[in-house]
Amino acid sequence: MKIDYKRMKAILISIMIVMILFPCHLDAQHDYPEDYFRSPVDFRILLSGTFGELRAGHFHSGMDIKTGGVSGKNIYAVADGYVSRIKVSATGFGKTLYVTHPNGYVSVYAHLSRFNERIGPYVKQKHYEHESFELNLFPEKGSIPVKKGKLIAYSGNTGGSNGPHLHFEMRREGTQTPVNPLLFGYKVKDYIRPEIHWLKVYPSRPGAYIDGHANAKVFQVDGWGEQHRVKDHDTISISGPFSLAINAYDKLNDANNNNGVYSVKLYADEKLFYSHELEKFDFIEARYINSFIDYEEYKENKRRYQRTEIDPNNKLSIYGDVMNEGILYFDDADIHHLEYVITDFEGNVSRLPIVIRSVHFTDTAGSRPPEGAVFFSILEENEFTAENFELSLPGSCLYRDMWFEYDSASMPEGSFSRIHRIHNDRTPVHKYFNVEVVPDTIPIQTDKLILARITDDGDYISYGGKWEDGMLKASIRSFGDYMILIDTIPPEITSVNISSGQIKPDRKTVKLKIKDELSGIRRFRASLNGSWVLMDYDAKNALLTYTIDERLKKGNNHFVLEVTDQRDNKTVFEKNLVRD
Repeated sequence: MKIDYKRMKAILISIMIVMILFPCHLDAQHDYPEDYFRSPVDFRILLSGTFGELRAGHFHSGMDIKTGGVSGKNIYAVADGYVSRIKVSATGFGKTLYVTHPNGYVSVYAHLSRFNERIGPYVKQKHYEHESFELNLFPEKGSIPVKKGKLIAYSGNTGGSNGPHLHFEMRREGTQTPVNPLLFGYKVKDYIRPEIHWLKVYPSRPGAYIDGHANAKVFQVDGWGEQHRVKDHDTISISGPFSLAINAYDKLNDANNNNGVYSVKLYADEKLFYSHELEKFDFIEARYINSFIDYEEYKENKRRYQRTEIDPNNKLSIYGDVMNEGILYFDDADIHHLEYVITDFEGNVSRLPIVIRSVHFTDTAGSRPPEGAVFFSILEENEFTAENFELSLPGSCLYRDMWFEYDSASMPEGSFSRIHRIHNDRTPVHKYFNVEVVPDTIPIQTDKLILARITDDGDYISYGGKWEDGMLKASIRSFGDYMILIDTIPPEITSVNISSGQIKPDRKTVKLKIKDELSGIRRFRASLNGSWVLMDYDAKNALLTYTIDERLKKGNNHFVLEVTDQRDNKTVFEKNLVRD
């Protein structure tokens, strides 16, 4: 057979050009429909948040589309399908619409201000049927069809949103696994390379040293364009096993947000040693972010470092090629070259070369545990008992084995127990675990007691608890300082726009603020002339809003709002509303 070398050369050149122009897609080899879905908005997509971005306690499960700082933008169905779920909540995603499509994907539209003229009345009817603001509806399959490009809702700022925008997701229908929406052909202008700001290097065993120090060391990173460098450090001397972590962000054109990067790779002497990529993840994995990042660094300095070391109980699926659980070790006295390669979705690359001088390592038997500490294993149930305190913590709550520490401090004024110092809040916990605390002073109203965690700024976070057998039993999901408080104070209700009770013809809403200082709001119920009435609850702003409709009659109307906290303290607000 005669080989056409000119044709072969032309093909090879073409392949090389494609690899240069589209490195991200070729490298990942994903198979998603890129021309099936349209945009959920009718304007240019600018992002304030990217898929997989590092958030407090979770990975971001979609992309946040800017709406110009306002609510009320038209939101469109990205393809034909049917509404399979509608959720309304005071927190989280707020008002959310889920649309199932024939090709096996579900599109999700969150933080909405309202639904379209067909879905809106259906949802309002369900509010009144259930007499509840909170809803989680699963309409019968096909009962609410939608067409590609048709208006389905309006953007907003409901739920836990920190500003008006559209949170948009793509999920696999069967598993509800969120997938990076950019893999479906959505175009976002991005010619800007990721930024690398900090590098952190950790000794991974007793006796290991970083530049002569037994503790982790942080290095500032400089650079512009593709190439970065460790500032003021040509070479890092390391003795023994070690791991690394990187602090990096992505920037997009015409947006100032610090977004998440798409992939991180680390090469050691030109061999791929570590990689992860944010193509998809399961919701059940989201909290593993507390193991993925340097949690202590985040708590103390609010910086998120992405670690190479994978904890034994870290079940994240985003990892690719990782050797030796992300821990490096050079058993010689030589120079070694590492390189971080940070890539955004569009294939823009930033590199950080790191020169390591390996130093002879003297393996030690181990370090002594802190005095009084108790060994906790990830493989078994861990129990601890002290005066007036018991703890039961399954191994699955931890990311790695640890030495658990406990202490107590004297009872503060106004409390009913000493402060129980349960390890420290710089160590993350994955699941809830049980504690039992005996008060040092027992009040008459034991049903009003709560277990509260003391925050860094001196406030309290209530974990509630149940009074049983002379002790307060509670489930908590954070280490830290706890004590028993009592909540006998009912919630506060404040009128925003009905202090006079007069409702003018141009008035569109009735608004009130509700607040509870300690245990938190359990429920609220508003009624108008004896019948339940819908009030939207914006928890982040402590605001209740009734949109005036036919239920507010001409003339006198008796309005009642009852608000109950988590310890059944109740406040009742009554007002005669006169509609002109």
